Amino acid sequence: MSVTSTDCVSTQQTAHPEAERSDSAGRVATVWVCIAVFNRIDYTRNCLDQLRGQTYPNIRTVVVDDGSHDGTSALIQRRYPEVELLRSDGSLYWTGAMHLGIAHILALSGPRDYVLFLNDDLIFAPNLIEELLAVSNEHPRSLIQAVESCVSDPDIVWQGGVRMNWWTAKHQRLNHQSRLSETPPGHFERSDYLTGRGVLVPREVFTKIGNYDTRLTQYGDGEFTRRAAKCGYDLIVSYDVSVLSYEKGNNFNETDSYSPKDVKRYYFGTLSNARLSLRWKQARAMTNSRLQAIVFMAFDTARITVHFVRRLKFNSNPPVASSCHPRA
Repeated sequence: MSVTSTDCVSTQQTAHPEAERSDSAGRVATVWVCIAVFNRIDYTRNCLDQLRGQTYPNIRTVVVDDGSHDGTSALIQRRYPEVELLRSDGSLYWTGAMHLGIAHILALSGPRDYVLFLNDDLIFAPNLIEELLAVSNEHPRSLIQAVESCVSDPDIVWQGGVRMNWWTAKHQRLNHQSRLSETPPGHFERSDYLTGRGVLVPREVFTKIGNYDTRLTQYGDGEFTRRAAKCGYDLIVSYDVSVLSYEKGNNFNETDSYSPKDVKRYYFGTLSNARLSLRWKQARAMTNSRLQAIVFMAFDTARITVHFVRRLKFNSNPPVASSCHPRA
């Protein structure tokens, strides 16, 4: 289990001027990019190529390869010597891999640095990091996420922030399927949690709240950012900064149909987003009391059950993945 902080250092103290990006000696802040990868060598190659082309001059990239067997680590060692590669045996899963990468970063980074959570299956502009820093300039004491669209239509918002009722588990995807071209410059949304798909985090946040919680094998990003919000940080999705997601592959929780034999895998599978033990851990971590967690879990279980039943097909056809669906 990771050590996480549930007690915040006072969030009323004045933060250092994050936007200056340099200290009194003129050292430019480093942006540490943390990426967890597993058996997606083409995505990883494309992501690292894009990072090489970033306009911000002071970037260090940490990649955690959790047991890939498709040559990912060998590729990184051969083609990207500047990348700091950490390797594991496949037992970490996504949250554990991110935890390992962040721990490595925290041991080496300075107090004015930043950490960028990034997935390898994203397309982004050469000025992504510059733009995220510019938004951070305008919103100190904030975690900044880029708005997410799909490669099939970059103008349509897929992940633009979330409003969550922490009793009923009812969530609203903000501006979902609206057009970015119709959004005024400078637009942003405050979100109740963020995903790790392009999120810039001041290093001081980790000092105050700790690292990712490895009890959540998946979706530690939501819990981490919710914990930051509880400690007084704003969670901002900027519509001036965007990333594009590839169309989804054969992701079990993002399919258009299920069969009756999928019930066990859906509710208890290790990699299922709907795994009940994972949903309970999320409920306990992200709500404010045990009672609230129990009520939240009841509504959340009903919601994911409706999601399954609506897609239930009594035939033998394999699940068909949908394009760019946000997670359930």
